[in-house]
Amino acid sequence: MKFTLIYPNQPGFCDPDLAASVAEAAEQAGFETLLVWDHYSVPWGADTVDAWAFLAYAAARTSRIKLGTCVTPIPFRPPAQLAKIVSTVDLLSKGRAILGVGAGWHQPEFEGYSQWDSDRVRVAKTIEGIELIRRLWTEDSVDHSGTHYTAKGAVLEPKPVSKPHPPMWFGVRGPRMLRLAAEYGDAWIPTMITPEEYAEGKKTLAELRTAMGKPPDMYCGLQVFDPPQTAGDALKDIEAFASAGCDEYGVVWSYPPDEATDRIDWFAREVMGPAQASG
Repeated sequence: MKFTLIYPNQPGFCDPDLAASVAEAAEQAGFETLLVWDHYSVPWGADTVDAWAFLAYAAARTSRIKLGTCVTPIPFRPPAQLAKIVSTVDLLSKGRAILGVGAGWHQPEFEGYSQWDSDRVRVAKTIEGIELIRRLWTEDSVDHSGTHYTAKGAVLEPKPVSKPHPPMWFGVRGPRMLRLAAEYGDAWIPTMITPEEYAEGKKTLAELRTAMGKPPDMYCGLQVFDPPQTAGDALKDIEAFASAGCDEYGVVWSYPPDEATDRIDWFAREVMGPAQASG
């Protein structure tokens, strides 16, 4: 089992010294991945940082840990601009960027900074946005005239370091988005899900990928929004999701900010170590 630390982009977590210490401590402790929520506001406050600026900052303070979002709502930004942002972070981190993919859910931040649409339209924008982003990452010049987005002679250089492009991790559960994950995703990273639902979702993805002529197995992560607070409970939860097919267990850092580095050390020693030692 590998482990992800998910940084909660929310009030209390915008201090640059805290962000740097958490990124450095997570890498030192052996976390595989550092993800950050991509929100301009959350239901409990608007005190946030831009996720991709945060990741560029974290890239400068680390050298190994993978860096990404959990997840980026694709319709929130112009996808061509997002393609350039992610490519830049991949360049600055020397190939460690991950684009988390979602369709968005927090209406107030869309109304404040973007445009809120129905579920159907947001999903359609996500599909078209992903296709445009992938083309910009891999083609010399892109012309695109779609339902929601256009690009004329768009040239994205330098290309991402990651080949064929930065991986896309899908934090989705609905049928239409699962199909999109099966087609375009490099990993699945759902949240608020039981081990039983997780196993069923992984089975569905395998079936969809098989029907598409792709290898059925897909790398699978997890976002645990309210992680167990004791080592014993955490190890039981990890075992349950490992049995359901989880490859990378991700914990949202819900502890008080001033306990961040001490808790990372505790988690690595009391949870990650025993979990990895047990196989």
